[in-house]
Amino acid sequence: MALKIAEIGLNHMGRMDYLYEYMKFLSKKKIQAITIQIIKKENLNKSYKNCYLDDEKVMAFIKVAKKKFQFVGLVTDDIDRIKFFEKLKINFYKVTSGMMNNTKLIKTLVSVSKAKKIYLSTGFTPLNEIKKILKLVGRKKINLIHTSFEKELSKVNLNRINLLREKFKLPVAYGNHSTYLNCISNSVFFNPSAIFFYVKLNKNLNYPDKKHAVSFKNLDKLLANIKKNEMLL
Repeated sequence: MALKIAEIGLNHMGRMDYLYEYMKFLSKKKIQAITIQIIKKENLNKSYKNCYLDDEKVMAFIKVAKKKFQFVGLVTDDIDRIKFFEKLKINFYKVTSGMMNNTKLIKTLVSVSKAKKIYLSTGFTPLNEIKKILKLVGRKKINLIHTSFEKELSKVNLNRINLLREKFKLPVAYGNHSTYLNCISNSVFFNPSAIFFYVKLNKNLNYPDKKHAVSFKNLDKLLANIKKNEMLL
């Protein structure tokens, strides 16, 4: 069965009370892993500068998260902080599709990190570009993610999970950026190594990842659908 990974992303809004609320709620569900996104302050969208987490806040979050979840992951573009993250014993890293061409970042994660898995979100990256990137960074620890940003249901193309796996002979996960949230549970039928899905609180806030995030009130239904589909297999 695929690893279930709830992505807080930047939906913590930079607030520790929200982060603790996420952890308290998610730890009661059958979710093995969580991630947060830690972006350089200068690289954050102007509207989300308040989402920045300093070292003290990151350390506090990881300390609690490691007690509540089997795996804790980070999404980051901050090469300078990787050695600090490593002191916190991060289990895995995710590189977003927007960072796919940042081979320096990926190489650093592969060489410096003790994490067993580095997930690369392929997004719109063509197959020939993925091939070039893998040639540059190697295949050690690498897992791919099929993440669809398409707004049309017919273009979500879950079968790309199979295509990527067959083409590159690597584990392939599914990452949901679709507003059609049933794509999350239906991805089970394509045997992803993991399922990444964004979550949000039951608060009407301007979350950075709002449209494709699962609210707490809908999470039980989603997890039940995933379980049903796993049973069908």
